[in-house]
Amino acid sequence: SLGCFGKLDWRIELFSHFRMQYAILLGLCTLLFLLVGELIRSIFSAGFMLINLSMLIPFFHQRNCIAKSQIVYRLFFANILGPNTSYKKIQKAIENARADLVLLVEVRPNHVIALQDTINGYAHKLVQPSEDNFGVALLSRLPIEAVDIQDFNGTCTPTLIAQLALESHALTLIGMHPYPPKSKDQARQRNRQFATIAPFAAAQSGEVLLAGDLNATAWSYNFRELVHNSGLLDSQKGFGLQPSWPANLSPLGIPIDHVLHTPGLCVMKRQLGSLTGSDHRPIILDFSFVN
Repeated sequence: SLGCFGKLDWRIELFSHFRMQYAILLGLCTLLFLLVGELIRSIFSAGFMLINLSMLIPFFHQRNCIAKSQIVYRLFFANILGPNTSYKKIQKAIENARADLVLLVEVRPNHVIALQDTINGYAHKLVQPSEDNFGVALLSRLPIEAVDIQDFNGTCTPTLIAQLALESHALTLIGMHPYPPKSKDQARQRNRQFATIAPFAAAQSGEVLLAGDLNATAWSYNFRELVHNSGLLDSQKGFGLQPSWPANLSPLGIPIDHVLHTPGLCVMKRQLGSLTGSDHRPIILDFSFVN
């Protein structure tokens, strides 16, 4: 419950991310206390377990949306991890996904060289690697009307903004990777980026997809503010919890990689992709247009 007060301090917010683990642990404590006859303690444990379960239930409640378009598009998003040299794993994950749009973050120059064949398999692209953790790449089978990397006057890490026209629909794709909240300053920078991007997304005239390693879970106060102020929906809701980090520790994993979208898009399917050698699992999202 301490995580509910994450608005107050970045360190307190860290406790908000482990709702699934809390629910499981409290469920076990409830059973244990019942077995040893500790009724009061079992009631307290059950109460806190129910609080955490109430925060998990929305992710298993399917959103009712009916896509009028018969065309389904696929987005592949992945934080491929700057030091990662498992190039074949990255290549295989991308190629197996058969996505129309591929968005990658933490792209370094050596990734571009090693993945050149995969990159060249996409007709449209923007690749801007960096030796730090803020290189980005967009690969697309769909025509891109405009694409750029922006920092919004220094308030954001390099953020990809792409404009596409699909079936006469305008679609803005936003790809971002804010700082991880490892300190008060980095948490403040991440939150400032959320505060900058939310009104930008809300101001777009067409549909919006926002994908990224946001370094926050859906239970974070600042993430909830991003969703609320942008008017976007969390694509994870209705598809169960999909913990994307750390990749090799699913029982301890938390969902910090996200795809948000406007209500005019219908998410047909959302799943985690195969391991890439990164500490993050990719997200694969199938979507269509509601109208």
